[in-house]
Amino acid sequence: MREGEALRACDEQTKTVWIVHPFLFETRSNTIRLDWENAECRWIHPNELRSYETVPKLEETFDRVRCNFQSAPEELAKVMVGVDALAKDKVHGASTIGRSAIQLIAATTEISGTTTSEEIFCNLLFAALKLRKAQPAMANVRNLIDMLLFSAGRKKDSVSAADYGKLIRSLSEGIAQRSSDASEDASRNAVVILPETGHVLTHSYSSTVLRALELGIMGRKQFEVYATESYPGMEGTKFAEALVGLGVPVKLVADSAVGSIIPNVDIVLVGADSVLKDGSLLHKVGTRSIAAAAREREIPFYSVGESMKFSTSDFLGEPVQASKDLFDITPSQYVSEYITETGAVEPSEVENRIRLMLKEIYP
Repeated sequence: MREGEALRACDEQTKTVWIVHPFLFETRSNTIRLDWENAECRWIHPNELRSYETVPKLEETFDRVRCNFQSAPEELAKVMVGVDALAKDKVHGASTIGRSAIQLIAATTEISGTTTSEEIFCNLLFAALKLRKAQPAMANVRNLIDMLLFSAGRKKDSVSAADYGKLIRSLSEGIAQRSSDASEDASRNAVVILPETGHVLTHSYSSTVLRALELGIMGRKQFEVYATESYPGMEGTKFAEALVGLGVPVKLVADSAVGSIIPNVDIVLVGADSVLKDGSLLHKVGTRSIAAAAREREIPFYSVGESMKFSTSDFLGEPVQASKDLFDITPSQYVSEYITETGAVEPSEVENRIRLMLKEIYP
């Protein structure tokens, strides 16, 4: 009948990642003939799936084909405009975009005409699958969406349509708030590494870095910031303007000038789009060369952000989808530490942190 988007499932018992390709079939007969792999079978209603011990993520697999996702439902037109705008956003950092994605999903529950929890969930799932592809380089977008999807999917058969919409909005608000709190805590933890005096080099736009620098100045530290222009999007110019508005001393410098100013830098502090399982950093193009220059002069290089930026998709073996014109990958050995809401994380610790995250996202 239809084919769904592939998904990946991690079987912790066998340490195996399965790539699952969902297909929905209709049969003219109830007769099933088992082969050597199976001991028992029965027909069940899809809502009963979670009552049985199955292969990993069977319910999520069925969700990919339970609705027809070939074209956007007419009632989601306004939400799809928002999805398109988010996909084209080259200015805001990953934290802001992640929370915007959650708000867009919540908006699917406010559409008139949906009369069942099933219809609401199908609209939610359609928007979620589109949003997961909107900013593929930003791990937190996917992680936050998947957390919401899993929780919402588990509740769709237990409440009325009206209550289900309210539940999704409540879940969305909770996840967005949790993300905001984690970003704030990461910024506060980063203040400790900021120098009392001297120079901090930043690259691209990060609301988490912005907040950390603001808190540092509020704490009476007297550093000055070098903000790169961050070609080609020039996000650094907006970042520098934001710092000026917060009273943080800043000089805007051309990307090509990094080599000449790096001897004066005490630390490098950048945000993160994704942290890969080997501890490497996916971030704005130019980050790698800055990190290499810092390493050569033994200048600490830090990345600050919520741990939801640790990439579960990379852990599950999905190819890193990021434009080489906009992003590059900084090797783990160039990164001193990742500063998260729980504190500093060594690059070598990232893979284990992602394992724990998977259990949290899919409890």
